[in-house]
Amino acid sequence: MNINDASDWSMTGGDTPSSGERLDFLRQAIAFTEWTIRSLDTRAQIGIVAFALSLSPLWTIAVEACPRAGSSVMVMLLLPLFATSIVMLALVVLPFGAIPSKGTAWPTKGFIYVGNASQITASMRTDRLDDITSEAALAEEALNLARIRETKSRRLKHALRAVFVFYAWAVVTFLLLRNC
Repeated sequence: MNINDASDWSMTGGDTPSSGERLDFLRQAIAFTEWTIRSLDTRAQIGIVAFALSLSPLWTIAVEACPRAGSSVMVMLLLPLFATSIVMLALVVLPFGAIPSKGTAWPTKGFIYVGNASQITASMRTDRLDDITSEAALAEEALNLARIRETKSRRLKHALRAVFVFYAWAVVTFLLLRNC
């Protein structure tokens, strides 16, 4: 279907969504994006706990494999890798604002996300969303939340790569220290 077909289709009064349907779609898109953001935060929080708890068994294995493991340079390199992985997982959970739109007539204050969490309550948030009848405002909010989701997703991917590097280095260290 090319652009001309689309314009002919909308002019003929085809199955174009009504304003209410478009508003409902945008509200559902916002709700889905919020759910995805919360799931990314939850994954990062679980990752922090699980990763932090894994240090004790790894340390025990290293010391059992080589009693002098604590003074080994290779094991000392694990500590910055461990700290980097924890910080990167924490950055996923770290709150941040949506990128303000520049040079547009669209509103720059979000309806869902605000910089200071004490400025809005959950019940006020859902009431405000139901009262919004501007497609432009809902679309701007959906785009802001999509930016937040993409940033958190990218941060989680980088954190998981850092965790993989940590565990890979831990395996290499254990293999090299087993004969000490």
